[in-house]
Amino acid sequence: MIGAQDMQLTMADAGDTSLRAGYSCPCGCTPSVEYARGAEIAEEGCCCGNHFAVGPDAAASLAPKPGFTSELQTFDAPWGQRLEAAWLVGPSVHGPSGEADHDHDHDHDHGDSASVSSMDPVCGMTVNSAGARDRGLHSVHGETDYFFCGKGCKLEFDEDPGRYLDGDYIPSM
Repeated sequence: MIGAQDMQLTMADAGDTSLRAGYSCPCGCTPSVEYARGAEIAEEGCCCGNHFAVGPDAAASLAPKPGFTSELQTFDAPWGQRLEAAWLVGPSVHGPSGEADHDHDHDHDHGDSASVSSMDPVCGMTVNSAGARDRGLHSVHGETDYFFCGKGCKLEFDEDPGRYLDGDYIPSM
């Protein structure tokens, strides 16, 4: 299970009126929020479906979802206010299901230096094609295979493949 200490809360650009809080998501993304002094909440979602919020009562702002666990860390803002950093962590491909330790059973060789990598067309992450296929993180569009880092990116792509295949689209990472 991933705990708040594993989410690696970071602070940047902290001043007397605002701060930027972020974390290292198990999927490899680094979502962050800009929290302004006196604000109720600042919230951000990740490509894998995890959610992050900062505020005086951040934990209460995140609605529980089936399969997700809540994590909480408290900290003091530079202006002295006690704030919460709260997460909803779901069973993404790299999440708390144990897959981060890569202990699941499947049919591909981990030592194969010729293993094929692909770019997730939604977020731009490099993913192992065989591993993504094994986890159901694969779609076919126009007779071309596409592989994804997590469920969130796959769902977004499947809803509107043309958006992510447009030459003007810039991946979110």
